[in-house]
Amino acid sequence: MDVIDNFIGSWTDYAEHILIIKKIDDIEVRVNFYPILGSEPVNRDLLGRTALSINMKGTLQEQGLQIELGEEGLGPTLEIKLTKENNHEFLEPSVVMGLYDDFEDDFGVPWIFPLSYYKKIKID
Repeated sequence: MDVIDNFIGSWTDYAEHILIIKKIDDIEVRVNFYPILGSEPVNRDLLGRTALSINMKGTLQEQGLQIELGEEGLGPTLEIKLTKENNHEFLEPSVVMGLYDDFEDDFGVPWIFPLSYYKKIKID
């Protein structure tokens, strides 16, 4: 099993946000974000345009999985690390400021907050 396989699947957090992570290859994934199960994806504000919170590029890095929430290569990014508690695996998220971020508390991606651990779920 490749390291990236540990991230693949559907995950939910305390706020009921949904991350669906699909494997492309051994280092790349595509990620869909939904505010709650069954909802539409959110509109992301990018440089001069908007895009839905689907098919966001993710790359396996040394510190975990890095997901492009904004412009690819410019950020902001969601970094998720795999962590274990009581023999259960969780994703621990953090947002990293982008190159053109104006230092807002929400890093320009208010829809991803509040952050809390994601646990794996099964979606039919």
